[in-house]
Amino acid sequence: MTNLALRSEVEALVREVEKTHRYSMSRIYGLYNRVFGTNETPQSCASCLIRKVRELKNWLAKNSDNERIADKETTVVQSASVKTAKKHLKKDK
Repeated sequence: MTNLALRSEVEALVREVEKTHRYSMSRIYGLYNRVFGTNETPQSCASCLIRKVRELKNWLAKNSDNERIADKETTVVQSASVKTAKKHLKKDK
């Protein structure tokens, strides 16, 4: 499963939890284990479920920050490449 698909699943889970305040133990732990590469056994205590959802939210935020940084870096590299290409075109004329 790609990181994008996993992120979409986590976003859907977080939206659902925030909207309904219902915590699906198996779904939360299933996604948590896939995201963090763990094999934790589902716990039914409310604080455990809330904590797992919070950790998934933090993971989403961290991934979003990393994507924004990567997008900025890509833009800078592309901009530099365009400038270099224009310089070479001017030299060739």
